[in-house]
Amino acid sequence: MLYNSSEWKKVRRMVIIRDNGFDLGHMEHPIKGQIYIHHLEPITVDDILRRNGKIFDLENLISVSFNTHNVIHYGVESKNLFPDQMERRENDTCPWKQ
Repeated sequence: MLYNSSEWKKVRRMVIIRDNGFDLGHMEHPIKGQIYIHHLEPITVDDILRRNGKIFDLENLISVSFNTHNVIHYGVESKNLFPDQMERRENDTCPWKQ
């Protein structure tokens, strides 16, 4: 129900416009194909039922590609995700844990 709501569709559109359709908002990585909206701080069913503000918080949302979405959620390897020179840091995909 959440992802079909008019409120979600409006916020989703705002995130895509803000990120200009770039993967993780990175200008060198335009998303080709479907754009997914990722919650940086994960949401739960309880969050949805209680209408937790983080669901629609633009600071908690980022545009991602299908590949990036799978890497974040499932640890699926992708050679084309980002160049090797990108420095990784502990919790870099979980900024709320820093």
